[in-house]
Amino acid sequence: MPIVDYAAGNTQEYRAVMLEQIRQRKAANPNYTVVDIGGRHNPWADDVVDVYVDVFPFETDKRLYVGDVNGEDIWRELGADGPFDFVIISHVLEDIRDPITGLNWLPRIAHGGFLGLPVKHREVANSKSGYWLGQSHHYWIFGVKNDDNGEPILMVVPKWHCVNYFNTNTPHCEPMGEEDSNLGSRTLEWFDPDKAGYDRELGVIWQNTLPFWVPDYTLMVPEQIELLRTVFKDGV
Repeated sequence: MPIVDYAAGNTQEYRAVMLEQIRQRKAANPNYTVVDIGGRHNPWADDVVDVYVDVFPFETDKRLYVGDVNGEDIWRELGADGPFDFVIISHVLEDIRDPITGLNWLPRIAHGGFLGLPVKHREVANSKSGYWLGQSHHYWIFGVKNDDNGEPILMVVPKWHCVNYFNTNTPHCEPMGEEDSNLGSRTLEWFDPDKAGYDRELGVIWQNTLPFWVPDYTLMVPEQIELLRTVFKDGV
């Protein structure tokens, strides 16, 4: 299956297992190449990485591509020099304007890869400010669930401003405003505060293809609210 493994759990434990698997592959095949997209800020995979991609230039003894992953130029450049064996893109897609371009291109530049993403619970937990949910600089919420054929698929949902309608009752100020009779309950039944810690991430390992789903961009606020209530009820 295209998504061969996924889990929402302890960040360091999941990464450690994956890195050991990569080390074994590189030991068996010295030409096994690993690309890290956006790894400048936190180069946790540096000992297995051969190529870095980042929007900012930085000093490294590895091969470096500099470009903006919101556009296709850098992806075309990588595609022309690939395919690589494995690509790591960790805590990048939630921060950028257009993760869809990257998700479409990833299987074209590498045979497989790892996505590191915030868990869905983190993105709807009350922020310390009390006025918005989750990380203020994140624009997307991700999860994995089974599709109609029972195969895992990545869910890619815009972090619409209406997400702040919900009250997830985490230990900061409650969001302002009363419950709207037209929008219904402010409770997200799937939210679990025990799974919203900063030490957790959604890890996705894919091979050959990377299936994902994005909602219709024409949805109005009531439809967005209902989708946020339901789309993440299953899976992780």
